[in-house]
Amino acid sequence: MSEGKKEIIVEGEPDRKSYVLFIKGAIEETGKLYGPIFKRLASRYALEFEAKKLNEEPPENIQGLEDVTNYILQNLDRYPQGYCALIYGIAKAESKLQGSTGAGSRRAAFHAIKSILQSSGLMNGLIGSTQDPFEAVDKFENISKAIKTAYPERFVKEENNQIVMILDKRCPFRDACTAFAGEKISRVVGGEECVSLITHVAVSEIITKKKFDYKLEKFDALECRGIIFST
Repeated sequence: MSEGKKEIIVEGEPDRKSYVLFIKGAIEETGKLYGPIFKRLASRYALEFEAKKLNEEPPENIQGLEDVTNYILQNLDRYPQGYCALIYGIAKAESKLQGSTGAGSRRAAFHAIKSILQSSGLMNGLIGSTQDPFEAVDKFENISKAIKTAYPERFVKEENNQIVMILDKRCPFRDACTAFAGEKISRVVGGEECVSLITHVAVSEIITKKKFDYKLEKFDALECRGIIFST
């Protein structure tokens, strides 16, 4: 690696229940932007996604976000990535309302990341602690390891200050992103959605108080690769 580059390598096994609860909160927060219809749609699409993964019909007695969340939590032994159902619900609902993902998905990502930071008790000390997005990501990943929300990924800071994110097939969000690609759920600015990229843009913006964006450059069964850059 050249002198101008830096690298972060993350390993970890996420706490699945925590993910479910963080993302449930993100749906509730995003509902403030779009109104009650968003919550209803997100819950319905999440239920359909989860039931499909469980190879069963969506139970008729399950309605609303609380019921859907409990259904997912009760079946984490059968489908460990149940949180992907809620992530899919967010993107699908916004796509139905807006034609693509945009402000709602960003709001959801911001809320989820803020919830993780708040749960660590370190949020106030982190905000504004660095102007460097790479350092912000590094600080966040150290917290994620401590509270068991980290997962395998790699970040490389390029000489042009772009951050390259690399994920392998262990990415916990792969099922959601595969569904996005299959249904052509894309970003309002163009390009494919990536759960990990949008959450790390949120990390960078919350901590540095600067603006960033992202682009998914590669998505396949073995590896995903994208960049985070300043705007």
